[in-house]
Amino acid sequence: MELVIRAIGPLQTNVCLVGDPRTREAIVIDGAIPGLPWVVDELTRRDWRLLLIVSTHGHWDHTGENAALQAWSREQAADAAGAEIAAHRADWHHLTDPQPLYAPFPIPPCVPAVELAEGGMIRFGDVRLDVLHTPGHTEGSVCLVAGDDGVLFSGDTLFAGGWGRVDLPGGDAVAMADSLARLAGLQGSLRVVPGHGRETTVAREQPWLELVARERRLPL
Repeated sequence: MELVIRAIGPLQTNVCLVGDPRTREAIVIDGAIPGLPWVVDELTRRDWRLLLIVSTHGHWDHTGENAALQAWSREQAADAAGAEIAAHRADWHHLTDPQPLYAPFPIPPCVPAVELAEGGMIRFGDVRLDVLHTPGHTEGSVCLVAGDDGVLFSGDTLFAGGWGRVDLPGGDAVAMADSLARLAGLQGSLRVVPGHGRETTVAREQPWLELVARERRLPL
């Protein structure tokens, strides 16, 4: 697995390109506006073909470039369908009918066609990403675990030293505590790539994650 990351947009969303060097297939995780030029440049430079556009949840700073990325992929694919859009079904309404809070620009709607369900897997080439449903920030938040490559894409569920907001529509502090407790049990060596901010590891976050797991509530 090859991984390229860039912080993009007004909220500095970590947009991730995950590629398989053997098949030259790739996915993009959390396409933020204005990420299209960067994504296209990286795909072209590496001769990667975009297969899937993944949103870890439905907030505008993680989905805003989905429609443009899909349109570009369809232009490249000619007679093929191009890249499909994937998200947990509980958040599909955020993509089809965006109601962005505080967004400084319009957020185009997009149509998800691939469900990221608990226990599912994203597979392409030799890359395997297991889907964990981790509600709390939104009802349909997910994390993706590349176990063979030692990476956790945690979206806005887990940050370095913290977690995503639970006071926005769809947020739930109890669900977030349960989701963080679940992440506490993952392998400590996993590299954590969050939706915003610096990278960390599960081991680095485990002391407070284990506290959440014991008390089943978010720290004060």
